[in-house]
Amino acid sequence: MAFFLFQSVFVSKEGYQKAIGYREDDGKIESTTDYLKRLASYMKLYGALVQTEVQGVENIHGPNEGWAWLARFLNTLPANMFTAVALNAFLQTAGFVLFKKYRSQFRKLLNIISNDFLKALRERRDPEMNPIIVEIQSYIEDNEYLREPEGRNLQESLLSSAMGPDSESGIGYY
Repeated sequence: MAFFLFQSVFVSKEGYQKAIGYREDDGKIESTTDYLKRLASYMKLYGALVQTEVQGVENIHGPNEGWAWLARFLNTLPANMFTAVALNAFLQTAGFVLFKKYRSQFRKLLNIISNDFLKALRERRDPEMNPIIVEIQSYIEDNEYLREPEGRNLQESLLSSAMGPDSESGIGYY
């Protein structure tokens, strides 16, 4: 479950950063850029888990859980750089399957993101947020959720096994 901590309750910026998950190495806190890259990676991993479909296997963290997470996220967390990066990464990986399952409801959620979340980001008037605002806006306006994300389907065979054993070297596949 996501949680939000106000920086103002911490004595120092470093204390706040540690509390929200910044890494510390040899007494030095990682950069915000590195933290955001890591946050995006975690969210892409979660989105990949949500969108994974294996025939005959129930995914207990599938689209239903992804939908519930997205609704809670939008209803409870403020629009800021951290939540924008998390949202964008999640949509990039799980948006296709959420649209596939929820269709018009997903489009309504995208309208909320466009009209409320992005509006709140713009109202911050932080030029550093412009790239992430544009990315999310483009995702919605260009209907990127209609495109299956690369790597969504598991590869059914390995190229090496399809090519067969290398007869010249005498090496086979075991």
